[in-house]
Order: sequence, then C-alpha cells, then structure tokens
Amino acid sequence: MKLNKKKLLNSTQLSPTHKAYLLNYIKKMHNVRIYQMVIIVSFLLLWEISTRIGIVDSFIFSSPSRVIRCFVEMAADGSIFYHIGVTLIETFVSFSLVIIIGILTAIILWWNESLAKVLEPYLVVLNSLPKSALAPVFIVWLGNNMKTIIVAAVSVGSVLPVQKY
Repeated sequence: MKLNKKKLLNSTQLSPTHKAYLLNYIKKMHNVRIYQMVIIVSFLLLWEISTRIGIVDSFIFSSPSRVIRCFVEMAADGSIFYHIGVTLIETFVSFSLVIIIGILTAIILWWNESLAKVLEPYLVVLNSLPKSALAPVFIVWLGNNMKTIIVAAVSVGSVLPVQKY
C-alpha cells in the first residue's frame, strides 16, 4: 500500500492519532528503504574494491563493473534475451514438474498407507540430502545441457511428502 504523505495530512476522514501513526509508519518505512539502499551500495562497493585490489579473485567472483559491462554488451547484440528465455523455460518446466511430481507422490502415498510406511525412511534420507550438491553429479551423468539443469532444479525443488503417524 502506497501512502501519500500530503494526502494523508489533508485527509479529514482520519483521526489525529491515526494520522500520527501513519506518519510514523511512513517515516519508519522510509528509514528502512534508506538502510536497505546503504547496505546494497556498500556491498557492491566493497565487492568492486576487493576485486580491484586483489583481495577477491575477480576471475572466480567477477566484479560489479564487469557484470554490468557484460550485460550491456550482451544486450547490444541481443544474446542476453536468448539466455533469459532459456532460463525462463528451464524454470517453468522445472516448477511444473516439481508441482506435478509432488502432487502425484502425495496422492499415491495418501492412497496407499502401506507404501507410505515402507518408503518413509527412504524419503526422510532423500529429504536430508544436500540436493544442490548433486548438481555436479548430474552434469557428469547427463552432460551440460538443459535436461541436466531441469533435473537439478527438480531435485532441489522437490520436497517429498513424509507421512507422520
């Protein structure tokens, strides 16, 4: 909800206490936004400076200026839009698969209590795995392609249902 300070002060429908509360709220939110901006600008400056003086390896972590330069170059030749499109497709496919697999798994386990009891320890172990750490394994098994990214995203996004009795 966007509050306009001038309209608020001129409003006759609000009590003085309510106006004071809203003005205080606006002031707090303004301060929050300022602190958020200070944090992000400080982080970016610290990152840029640390890569320029060699504290952080710019080959591994890049730098804000190099990221902006690369984005501008890719936007100029149009390649960034292709990459954004591929990423969106991978995201939507992964999200859809996670929803479908999750709902189907939940229905199957809900319908078959015996199967749920048999699979419970395995589902608990699967849920405790650091799924993002499996991405390099998927790359070795499946290659570096869209299928691998979708499989990795589905593995990270899947939270298998575990029945509690």
